[in-house]
Amino acid sequence: MKVAAVVVTYNRKGELVKNIRSILSQSYVVDRYYVIDNHGTDNTEEFLRQEGILQNPIIEYVYLEENIGGSGGFYTGLKMAYDDGYDYICLMDDDGRPSDNDMMKNLVEMAETIYSSHKDMLLNSLVCGPESILSFGLSGGLKTKEIAAEREQDGLIVGTINPFNGTLVSKELVDSIGFPNKDFFIKGDEQDYYYRALRSGAFVATVFNSNYYHPVLERVSFKFMGRTKKGSTEAPWKEYYRARNFTYMFKRDKEPKKYVTQNIRQIVLAIKFNPKKMETIRMILKGWRDGLRGNLGPTVRP
Repeated sequence: MKVAAVVVTYNRKGELVKNIRSILSQSYVVDRYYVIDNHGTDNTEEFLRQEGILQNPIIEYVYLEENIGGSGGFYTGLKMAYDDGYDYICLMDDDGRPSDNDMMKNLVEMAETIYSSHKDMLLNSLVCGPESILSFGLSGGLKTKEIAAEREQDGLIVGTINPFNGTLVSKELVDSIGFPNKDFFIKGDEQDYYYRALRSGAFVATVFNSNYYHPVLERVSFKFMGRTKKGSTEAPWKEYYRARNFTYMFKRDKEPKKYVTQNIRQIVLAIKFNPKKMETIRMILKGWRDGLRGNLGPTVRP
């Protein structure tokens, strides 16, 4: 069994080093760690060299000739590991890291346990912030580790994950559904891969005792359709990609209600909380239109 890991990074060399050191200090150390630098401008390569990281034979540092977004970065890293013959590939962003020394061991051991019955698999660590709060939450109202423990069965929470945060992909799943959609650029590529895995009939689950740290997503409360919701609003160009990519996904999956609801919700959030209200609304509407047309790729730049 050969296991690789992939981290995609862009101008976060300090956080990246924390991630790499944590991976290299795991009780189960991966055979290869692909560090995909998305054309960053903060001298990440030199910093890693000064820290003695590039001298480690496990590390394979790749500097991309252009910024192809997170989706392109994960496409590149997963494809490299798959082409190099790894059985499992663990995907991570650069602002998270294992919570303890056994995160990878517990993840891989669970994969080996269920492999005979579920070769196509997408397993995820439990993604936690401080004080047992789940960084993004899991479907079914799971917001804390204590609540998640009530849902866990045989070490697994089946059917829900926080993808690309300590996410283990089997080579058989790649055989079945391919790679992340590199044309998304940013926003939604991880959810798209998750949805594609579910639609293919793959086994998708969170491994309860494999814990991965990620800062808690900051969200605001607001009223939407008579109910109190939580959400976030970002820079106009980022909201464009959110609207475009989720519209594209939900249209493809014949779920128009979902993209209509999500886009209207983001417009409400922009009106209430975004300092660039009109620009953000225009970008959401443009993303909505481009998603319906299937106009993907890096169509908008910061």
